[in-house]
Amino acid sequence: MNSRERVLAAINHEEADRVPIDLGSTCVTSINLKAYGNLRRTLGMKGGAARVFHTWVQTPEVEPEIAERLHVDTVTLPRYKMSLGIPNADFKPWQFVDGTDFLVPVDFTPRINDDGDFEWWEHGVKIAEAPKEGTQGFAVKYFPLEHATTEGEIDDWFDNYYGNFMGRIRVTDEELVWAREFAQRLRATTDKAIVSDYVFGIIFVTEGILGFQNTYMSLLNNPGLIRYFFDRLVHEQIVNLKRYLGAVGEYIDVIMGADDVGAQKGPMIKVDTFREFLLPGHKLFCETVHENSNAKVLFHTDGSVMPFLQDLIDIGVDCFNTVQTDAADMDAMEMQKRFGNNLTFWGGGVDTHHVLPRGTPDEVREDVRRRMKIFGPGGGFVFSAIHNILGDVPPENILAAFDAAAEFGRYPIMTGTESQGELAAKLTAANYWEKPLQSLRRGDTPVSATLEEISHKPRRGRRNSPADA
Repeated sequence: MNSRERVLAAINHEEADRVPIDLGSTCVTSINLKAYGNLRRTLGMKGGAARVFHTWVQTPEVEPEIAERLHVDTVTLPRYKMSLGIPNADFKPWQFVDGTDFLVPVDFTPRINDDGDFEWWEHGVKIAEAPKEGTQGFAVKYFPLEHATTEGEIDDWFDNYYGNFMGRIRVTDEELVWAREFAQRLRATTDKAIVSDYVFGIIFVTEGILGFQNTYMSLLNNPGLIRYFFDRLVHEQIVNLKRYLGAVGEYIDVIMGADDVGAQKGPMIKVDTFREFLLPGHKLFCETVHENSNAKVLFHTDGSVMPFLQDLIDIGVDCFNTVQTDAADMDAMEMQKRFGNNLTFWGGGVDTHHVLPRGTPDEVREDVRRRMKIFGPGGGFVFSAIHNILGDVPPENILAAFDAAAEFGRYPIMTGTESQGELAAKLTAANYWEKPLQSLRRGDTPVSATLEEISHKPRRGRRNSPADA
């Protein structure tokens, strides 16, 4: 079984040979450049340099050597203009703040301010800034329609603006040619699942254009204008999505849409408001993808979003990311029981807030084992960290996480002698999902087999999967 078959089997809720693994297929399942450089050095890699398509988020294209070492089953199809309004066509050498060599688009020319931070200017305006430490990417500083009050201003902007904020809304003729050639090359040279990092979105895109506060206040005090903006934004994206799928639809396996509607302690938007203002656009996105390709839809949102998951299933979402189990009311077993038969969980494989950056390799390994026991049985799970791996994560912990995923993800799942239900009950009772590292160190979630016993336990032969035929 190859990687593409493994991913598709998981999405179809079939048990393959093992749970598939993702790193770097999207801008939210990737790794910070600093962490990537440390990993490269730990692995003794010399020479070469990864390309950086996502100059905004500052995540790399995962090189084949690292993908092989981390058992990765996916590969990214980036956008032509991923961020900052610059094309990912030609590249130049660039050294990151930690000394790691990368390749960036030739038009990536950030300014350095007096504090050493990176700035990005467009049309004489500073639109974004990134900290000099390099542990995270750019944050938007300018919102072009922040003061718009009329439909005419909205239409004028969509009709005449060209730059960073339009790069992922519009699909140019240049992108159609570039993306098709890129996708054809991937299909011809790899057996990995091709994931289009398309990033269709509504409210998170709006936040970058109107401003965060203005977007949410408009839902309350100017619903007509914000609805007009949403409608125009969705129209532009769907028209261009159809063009895009005409060029690459036959080659891609998964395509991503997103909207961040969850925070750490609860949803950022009422369910009724989500259904009225955002869900119709995402339904149209899912329908357009399924009608114009065989690709599966991966939907990303951070935070506490349990109340939205059935709605996502109903509109045709196939996979859900990030599965942020440390957010409020995001108990892993509860999600699995309620939605696991109809939704593939793409993420949630290791805690990135506490365990991955601050735990020991053994604690990381145990965190992965427990999550694999909950999410892995029956298919419907693609292992990935909860959002991107940040710059302060030790490379030893990255290796521990992905090696554990490859080991404990073998079917049938054999991660200890306790049943899935028994483990889930212990973890929920100990508030493990919200505070996994504290729970691990208290030892209040005992397991029925030690890590050493699990590692050396003989494995039975796996059950056959329809994907083997």
